[in-house]
Amino acid sequence: MAGASLVTGLTLPSGLAFIVALIVARLVMAAGILDHPNTRSSHSAPTPRGGGLGMLAGALAGWAILPIASPAEAAALSGIAICGVLAGGLGLLDDLFTLSERLKFVVLLAVSFALSAMTGPVVTLGLGLELPWLVGLAGSALFVFTTANAVNFMDGSDGLIVACLIPACLALGVMTGSPVAVILAAGLAGFAVWNAPLMRERGRLFSGDVGSLGVSVLFAGLALDWAGEATPGSAWLVALLLLPLLGDVLLTMGARVKAGRSPFVAHRAHAYQLLIRTGTSHRKVALLWGGMSLACGVLALIGSALPAGGQVAVFVISVAAFTLIHHRIRNRARTQLDDVYQ
Repeated sequence: MAGASLVTGLTLPSGLAFIVALIVARLVMAAGILDHPNTRSSHSAPTPRGGGLGMLAGALAGWAILPIASPAEAAALSGIAICGVLAGGLGLLDDLFTLSERLKFVVLLAVSFALSAMTGPVVTLGLGLELPWLVGLAGSALFVFTTANAVNFMDGSDGLIVACLIPACLALGVMTGSPVAVILAAGLAGFAVWNAPLMRERGRLFSGDVGSLGVSVLFAGLALDWAGEATPGSAWLVALLLLPLLGDVLLTMGARVKAGRSPFVAHRAHAYQLLIRTGTSHRKVALLWGGMSLACGVLALIGSALPAGGQVAVFVISVAAFTLIHHRIRNRARTQLDDVYQ
């Protein structure tokens, strides 16, 4: 989706995305939809949520005024936007009324398959690996579904999601040469004014499911659209951009299974949660995850200039490094907590 110049996305569309996200998120905060703490929360007082509606509204507003070079690009962007709105709408209903887990699972899975089919599933993995179309469709849908749930799981610490997704969006924008992902980053930045612990010790507004589901589906759609048309091996770079989010979720699930715990029961065992439980501030956690996301973005940019084998190597090395960091955080938490898996 590189028809419009990247510079275009750094001007009016991105500015509009930032302002719309800033204003809509502030209006949501004034509406007083509260997130009440539960046993796995990282906050202790009721906090406004649903601010992710601002991210979604900002990104879509910026996309709406972006000049598109061809009908094919317009159709692809429209399809991604529709899926993002459907996922965000599902999240908004859950924020307001608490939907059943089965209903959310079915709807999000359907959105994931629809998005993967519209963007064209990734079937080329590099190193001579070619997947049948149906296998590629299932794998691409699994990527969307996992990304949406990972972002949703990680939306428990102030500034964490924006710290991870803004670098990922900017790196994707540079790799694609398109302003679309940059505009999404601007929408995230508008929400970050209220969510990130910048001037205060804690953020004032949570994203809620409307933001975590909606924005993650938008990002996943843009990433799949690029990976399906880019050089073989680009799918590994897409996964690399989300490594600090996906890696924490998947490694935590694996650690819980190894410890005999169910990976599907609500818990506070993610690495970022362990840091918070042992006294690390939300600001430092966001900075740590943001720094790792920035590093992954730089590595993805380096990998994009390499052949498929080099892209796979960059991904594998990055996964190994993140696994060591994750393991160190978990081991440190064991010395201070009675149960790191609760």
